[in-house]
Amino acid sequence: MTWHHIARMSIAAAAALGAVLLGGCSEKDEPAPPAAGTAAAAPATAAPTGQAQPSPTAPAPSPTPALTGVCPPNPDPAPATVAVVTQPAPNASVTSPLTVTGMVEAFEATFQAQLLDAQQNQLAHVVGMSQAGQMLSPFSVQLTFSVSAPTPGCLRIYQQSAKDGSDTKIVHVPVVLMP
Repeated sequence: MTWHHIARMSIAAAAALGAVLLGGCSEKDEPAPPAAGTAAAAPATAAPTGQAQPSPTAPAPSPTPALTGVCPPNPDPAPATVAVVTQPAPNASVTSPLTVTGMVEAFEATFQAQLLDAQQNQLAHVVGMSQAGQMLSPFSVQLTFSVSAPTPGCLRIYQQSAKDGSDTKIVHVPVVLMP
């Protein structure tokens, strides 16, 4: 026997031993590694023959009042470079006092925060101050309100025009007001 045949047999024996030690796994059992910059998918598992696997279901949503159309039409939406509300999140259930946080670029650091019900009745209003004027800076205000049942509401953050007093640079956030 030549050294070439001995080397081939040694390699074959090592491969067989490796397969035994690894539980008989083969390359086809292992998923290929994901390409750079992609997420790996979880390996699929097959249900045993004759048994059905239950499919996952999303949790049932909790009942909340409908929030579609609770905010009035926005005549002057503020771009995110001028005003953004970070808390509360849209459609969040909120209690009083409601803490509102975000960033605003406001003339003389002054802006308005208002809470409306679905009929556009004002439930709360405060004049807020950001940390700095005429540059995007953090703010935090509290609005106190009272409702007897879960109520759709609209949080409005806006500025008033020095020219004509109209509401400008408006952010609307629909919320559910809780007792």
